[in-house]
Amino acid sequence: MPKSRNGSNTTHQQQIAKELHRQCGCGYQEALRRVREAVEAGMLPPRLDAAGRAAAVAVLSEALVKGPSTTRSRLQAACPLPWPGAAALAGLVPGRVTALVSLPTAGRSTLALNMALHAAEQGRSALFTSGEITTDVLKEKVIAARYGFDPRRQAPPGGWPAFRASALPEMEALPLALHGATVGSTARDSLISGAAAIMKRHQRPIGLWAIDTVQHFSAFTDTGLDTAATMRRLRTLASEYNMAVLVTAQVVTDRPDEPVTTARLPEGMREHAERVIVLDRPGAYWTNSAAAAATLSRLPDTGRTQMVPLTLQFENCRFLSA
Repeated sequence: MPKSRNGSNTTHQQQIAKELHRQCGCGYQEALRRVREAVEAGMLPPRLDAAGRAAAVAVLSEALVKGPSTTRSRLQAACPLPWPGAAALAGLVPGRVTALVSLPTAGRSTLALNMALHAAEQGRSALFTSGEITTDVLKEKVIAARYGFDPRRQAPPGGWPAFRASALPEMEALPLALHGATVGSTARDSLISGAAAIMKRHQRPIGLWAIDTVQHFSAFTDTGLDTAATMRRLRTLASEYNMAVLVTAQVVTDRPDEPVTTARLPEGMREHAERVIVLDRPGAYWTNSAAAAATLSRLPDTGRTQMVPLTLQFENCRFLSA
């Protein structure tokens, strides 16, 4: 078989290594080593034309951003949460899926972003993927939540020059990737894109992936959104990448005065999420009020327990302990 067709061509290996280096940020020599190992293992496409090289880069990129596949990562403690008492509600354990549900406008996206930001501040690499908010707006929300001012409407204490000199380097060093998913993109595509960004900047795999929302990544069928298929896929990805997954979901009901129950969850959420936690901000949906008081609780099969009181700071895009 010609060398150009079986991966032994040195030029092809170098081209693949250069693109892997560019996409994932690993050193060129490390990328070349991985390419050569893949050749020996027979992992690369048989024909390394332009399409074959692109496919090879995709395979190697995915393997790189997954990090080591070890069982010990599943024994790590759950990602910490910033609110006293909340750790008992959300698992956020590597390899497991936690669902965060609420009625519309309760602040579900903000709460999930707060969780991802806090995990990154604790040194765990985190990816926040949104199908509803652009990347630029997500960055503004993170600045507001972390530094306590709304960059869209306010100047930071001390002025912008001082803020850019001190805070922006801190933000760059934070192991948090923000990704606004495009219409029609799959969960896996969005994950690989965000994971590659984290690997390129911080040389570490993802510890927590927050995805907002399950509805965005679910295909329409004759019976409605296929959220069950999405939940199965997220559970597979959580195990495959050894990461904690936090997925949000909107619960729509004509009785918003009644508490959310398992019967109202999107299809597949009860079966494929290890835990379901509910954010409740009374009056936010029913009256469209600016109510700040909220509670976070776990939704087991029977009843709701361990309620954690929270307060929403609208202008700063963050929930605080009540």
